[in-house]
Amino acid sequence: MDVKTIKEIIEVVENSEFVEFDYKDDDVHLILKKKEAFVGDNIVAQSAPMPTDIQIVAQNAAAQEQASAKPESADEPVDASLIEIKSPMVATFYRAPSPTSPPYVEVGDEVKKGDVLCILEAMKIMNELEADFPCRIEKILVENAQKVEYDQPLFLVKKLG
Repeated sequence: MDVKTIKEIIEVVENSEFVEFDYKDDDVHLILKKKEAFVGDNIVAQSAPMPTDIQIVAQNAAAQEQASAKPESADEPVDASLIEIKSPMVATFYRAPSPTSPPYVEVGDEVKKGDVLCILEAMKIMNELEADFPCRIEKILVENAQKVEYDQPLFLVKKLG
């Protein structure tokens, strides 16, 4: 990751309502934390006004790959026509709007563009993940209430029409 990209990310986080931002790839782990948190126009917690804290941790690419490597299953062939729907953030994955509600989607369900697939909770904010196109849910790759990483596959779907 180059310095220009890091500066752009810092600017976006500083101008947003995010209190914390976490990004990880094969070589870099970037954590941005604000000194103050806002809810609407109110400051909830504030220390001395300082720029966003930055932590950049270089990762050993080989160790990172080894830690996140999943064994290939010989009995599960990969269908090239399937599309991964990935997490746009670090969050907790929820299949339903509440513990007593039915899941938004099940394997085999056909969904339209804009239908809610799941909720991703980040910093106590519930974010609905919607389908970008009509599709059929072929596989749900994570468990309810599981922590997910940025860009982690959540669903395998087959595009319809």
